[in-house]
Amino acid sequence: MGKQILAVIVGVIVGGLTIYGIESINMVRYPWPDNLSMEDKEAFAEYVSSLPVDAFITVIIAHLIGSFVAGFVCSKITPFRKLLLGTICGMFFLAGGIMNLVMIPHPLWFMVIDLLIFVPFAWLGAKLAK
Repeated sequence: MGKQILAVIVGVIVGGLTIYGIESINMVRYPWPDNLSMEDKEAFAEYVSSLPVDAFITVIIAHLIGSFVAGFVCSKITPFRKLLLGTICGMFFLAGGIMNLVMIPHPLWFMVIDLLIFVPFAWLGAKLAK
């Protein structure tokens, strides 16, 4: 049981670092204005709405690859219930994605696609690791 819990934790950490690394590309391409703060919800929402489509696509790719990596790594570590535990990694990312979408306004197309990729790609990563 301990190895299974550890596998999910490691999968989520590695997947999260993967997401962070890919999303960092957006921070280089589209840096925040110096005076922007996430505390100012209106200004932050205006900044997000000013981003081009490719910035959102980069985030979707980050979530897709990060979920896949999480499921893959988790499945490689655990000896049992590989698909289930890999999918649980995707569910952690789905919960985080929902929180992100509630806190920060995004375009509707992005929200739909984003919510649909976490669990299936974590499952796919786990499936391919078997």
